[in-house]
Amino acid sequence: MEMPLLMPSVGEYPIYDPQAYEFMIADKLRTDAYREAVRALAPGRVVLDIGTGQDAIWAVTAAKAGASRVYAIEVLRDAAKLAREAVDRAGVADRVTILEGLSTEIELPEQVDLLVSEIIGTIGGSEGAEAVLDDARRRFLKPGGHSIPHRCVTTVAAVDLGRLMPDLAFAPIMAPYVEQVFASVGRPFDLRLCLMGLGRQQLMSTQAEVEDLRFEELRPGSGVDRAELRVTRAGRMHGLGLGIRLWITEEGTAIDSIAQWTNWAPVFVPVSESGLELAEGDVVSLEFTRKLSADGVHPDYGISGVVRRGDAVLADISWESPHGGGGFRENPVHRSLFPLPR
Repeated sequence: MEMPLLMPSVGEYPIYDPQAYEFMIADKLRTDAYREAVRALAPGRVVLDIGTGQDAIWAVTAAKAGASRVYAIEVLRDAAKLAREAVDRAGVADRVTILEGLSTEIELPEQVDLLVSEIIGTIGGSEGAEAVLDDARRRFLKPGGHSIPHRCVTTVAAVDLGRLMPDLAFAPIMAPYVEQVFASVGRPFDLRLCLMGLGRQQLMSTQAEVEDLRFEELRPGSGVDRAELRVTRAGRMHGLGLGIRLWITEEGTAIDSIAQWTNWAPVFVPVSESGLELAEGDVVSLEFTRKLSADGVHPDYGISGVVRRGDAVLADISWESPHGGGGFRENPVHRSLFPLPR
């Protein structure tokens, strides 16, 4: 079994990187599901693609599928420039308009029938999907219009990282991304950790669903979800694994970032560097909280709870992950990842 790859969560920050973009597009599970949905829903309709990216893939797909008009929004200047070039190469510039900026600050000349977006984060709403798509739905989408994707929930489970934990470290290729995240916030902080390859083999409890985002009826703001995880196999709990289940359409099956390989790398929430020794039947009780950060778009996340064996409390759990960055080196895992210079 290959060991999971540790990486920072980057999608919620203004980082443009062609290599990361190509890695995302190479996710066949993701792209095939989106392509099928866009081809089915775009013909004859006015389409809006939010976060179109450098290749404007879904804008071009919609136009070629027979959309009457397509508006494609991209906030990053370099990506918007490349998107215009991609639209020209595809021969659909007469039907696709690339708009540069934030979708929340852009006006469209008309309402649309279909809203397409790929701003789902490694935690479902971490890239601001709830606030951004609620604004787009209210201002741009016609009554009875369709959204791609349809729904996303975040999942949580206890994880045993086994032999990975003592040597947990970023691969050298990840160093530039760590620095870019720090630069976007303006200082180092305990960034969110992702483990590409974290799967069911590392889970040691049941999974619970939190942060249920239904994109045709969003209500952005604060939320609290309570979950109880039951340990299903004895082992050492090093933390929590957060994944997503994403329904591209209402009728389709969910993409599951824990059960399947996707570019949505599961988030690792550190709880114990050495691991809490747990037995089958132990219980992890959690509160998962989210509220809009100071930018009004990206959520601040938090998890609190306890690990119990019967009536006895074995450990407390506390994790705060504000989008704008919290403290630095505040837990043993981050202190190990970012040792002080000697």
